[in-house]
Amino acid sequence: MSNEMIKLEHFTSEIMSEVSAEKAKIELEQNKRLKEDYDKKELEFLEDAYEIIQNSLKDIDREKNAVISKTLMKNKVALLNGRKNIIDHVFQEATKRLEARTKTEEYKEELINKINKHIEYMGQGDYVIYINYKDKELYRFLQERYPEHQVLIERKNIEMVGGCKILNKDKNLFIDDSYAKRLEEEREDFLQYCEIQIDDKVGD
Repeated sequence: MSNEMIKLEHFTSEIMSEVSAEKAKIELEQNKRLKEDYDKKELEFLEDAYEIIQNSLKDIDREKNAVISKTLMKNKVALLNGRKNIIDHVFQEATKRLEARTKTEEYKEELINKINKHIEYMGQGDYVIYINYKDKELYRFLQERYPEHQVLIERKNIEMVGGCKILNKDKNLFIDDSYAKRLEEEREDFLQYCEIQIDDKVGD
């Protein structure tokens, strides 16, 4: 082999080695860039996924709290309705018993004691004594008992159940001591008490 051929082969070999080295360098840099891009994309993906998960958890919490609040409210309403039905029944029975009491002889004495107590409490004056429409059979008896005062039968559409209302016209003082008024006050107190108890149970 001539010297020229040997030199050519040597030159070619050096060129190919340089090309291979450059190729390896380019591939290494390309792989490095690809890995960096991959890592960057992976980090962005993980950040996006994390944000999606957090937002989803917040939505789940909001929905859970809404369901819990709605359930608690339904339970409270159910308890209130149940208690109200019981209270309605209890006070209906109480009203019937009081109505039955107005038909007894003891009631007449009780009514007189009420009237006397309120007149004594309010002092001197011109009085109007109101009695329940269903107590109209006591009208003449009370007129004779209190001739110096006016006795009136309450209108039929105003339910007193029993008892009396007393007005001192001179002092402009009024006392409602009817059974209906007392039942109303007891009912309001009872309903308020029951609602407080329900709030306590719901809170548990």
